[in-house]
Amino acid sequence: MDADDHASADAARRAEAGRKLRTGMAWNLAPVVVLGVVGLGLNFAIGRWWGTAALGVFNQVTTAYFVLASLGSIGLNLSALRAIAQEPTDQARVAAIVVGALLPATVLAAIVTVTMIFGRHAIGGWLDSEVVAEGILYAAPGLACFVVNKLLISVVNGLGRMRAFAVYSTLRYAMIGVSLGIAGALRLDATQLPIIWTITEGTLLLVLIVEVLLTVKFSRAAGWQPWLVEHLRFGIRGAGATLLFELNSRLDIWILGAAMSDSQVGIYSMAASLAEGVSQLATALQVNVNPTIAADLAANRTADVEALARRSRRWFVPGMVAVCGLAAAMFPFVIPWITGDAAFSAGALPFAMLMLGLALSSPWMPFNQVLLMGGKPGWHTIYILLSVAANVVLNLLMVPHYGLMGAAIATAIALVFSALLLRRVARSLVGVRL
Repeated sequence: MDADDHASADAARRAEAGRKLRTGMAWNLAPVVVLGVVGLGLNFAIGRWWGTAALGVFNQVTTAYFVLASLGSIGLNLSALRAIAQEPTDQARVAAIVVGALLPATVLAAIVTVTMIFGRHAIGGWLDSEVVAEGILYAAPGLACFVVNKLLISVVNGLGRMRAFAVYSTLRYAMIGVSLGIAGALRLDATQLPIIWTITEGTLLLVLIVEVLLTVKFSRAAGWQPWLVEHLRFGIRGAGATLLFELNSRLDIWILGAAMSDSQVGIYSMAASLAEGVSQLATALQVNVNPTIAADLAANRTADVEALARRSRRWFVPGMVAVCGLAAAMFPFVIPWITGDAAFSAGALPFAMLMLGLALSSPWMPFNQVLLMGGKPGWHTIYILLSVAANVVLNLLMVPHYGLMGAAIATAIALVFSALLLRRVARSLVGVRL
């Protein structure tokens, strides 16, 4: 094949990748919209019907839930995603990859669930809230399902089935709304609200089992043992990163929980939950670019990764900035009115600061797993560790003096620091200029 043929093939491949990205992103905007509606509704409903203290308790239980889920998955889902995306049409290889990840994921799901149950009083004691300890019991069964679901939905992502990925993500968020309705209909008290996660993830697990049985040829998974070792090797090197990343996203809430009342945590958690919802726009782009980045880096096509980043930023960054600005402007008027509680207006300035942090870091947020996709989970862990360290230090310094606003400022600065650090490590370790 001569140079012209190579150039034509590269152009065709890039055009096809661009088409898939646009299609996948269009589909995956749907779950972001549903998450926005459900996320708002969840926090509004709990805040309005059960009160700010109940919202604080729910979000503190949720923090423990997601942190332990990250510890249970230890990056097995990302290892499987990366490996599958490199050769998604090789059915025997895909089946071996899935079985090699599913076995340790199931064992780890059981371990972290038992840990959550027996460690609930320690968590509640640290947060000075026995109600949190009781609420953990209702979320524990959902934790086991969630760990396995993280792997199964990553299999869908790695296979490039972005429409199916969007449907299952939408189902997850819709089930949160359904579960909230069930909690309201049954008149559950505040300590029982975390059962929302158990109903949601239990339902999704049943659906994903059917999906994987239909798309993965398990009868051809004879060579799964080496993949089990590979996944664990990848996971152990990246385990710290997955745990730290989840902890980092809720670090401000935990530090506030140790320093302030459940009501104050509830006010801030409303702002933080909405900010997390906005950040899902970056996640929607991330899940679409990850398989492409994994395949390109495996083939040493770093220029294609850089081109993908440039093309994505042209529309993503202006859109993200606009959404952040609009959300910050609306918060002080809309949130107290919808919740019927003027106390939530105290979260307006912290929310605006969180939006500023998201807007400034938006050029790099969708690409923060580039080291994982490049097969460098250990370095990814170091990158996340540095980001979390910055967040911890800033929150510990600012929360005692400035309360809610201190948590928001610290978190926003940490976001920008993490984005700038990513630029440096991506160039140094995988040769990609982000």
